[in-house]
Amino acid sequence: MTDLEARYGRTRSRTRREKILGIAVGVAILLAATMWVWWVGTDPASTQLQTRTIGHEIVDDASVEVIFEVSVDAGTPVECAVEALNQAYGIVGWVQLELPPAEAFTSTHVVDVRTSELATTGLVSECWVP
Repeated sequence: MTDLEARYGRTRSRTRREKILGIAVGVAILLAATMWVWWVGTDPASTQLQTRTIGHEIVDDASVEVIFEVSVDAGTPVECAVEALNQAYGIVGWVQLELPPAEAFTSTHVVDVRTSELATTGLVSECWVP
């Protein structure tokens, strides 16, 4: 027995029950995490959706035309939010539109966004599957 053990006592060793319980909890957490990753990765309901702003044209002080493309499985309806920004990157115009199901994976769209002041750019904010 060392001086420290004599002064403070020995730490108790883990019992067999505590070791088995710790291993079981660890395995359960690992199994739950693995199942969650598998479920999220193979969810058939999730649809691959990508958007790309191709360009914009400032029509006048009150509108901007935004050209963009949406890539999604053919036959999938999509809704998009398109916005116009001013020089300070403030939103000066915004429109939400429903796109009909397209026949191809990628489709190009042109939308006119009305603005409250002169816009310097227009872009797709986000798109989603309703």
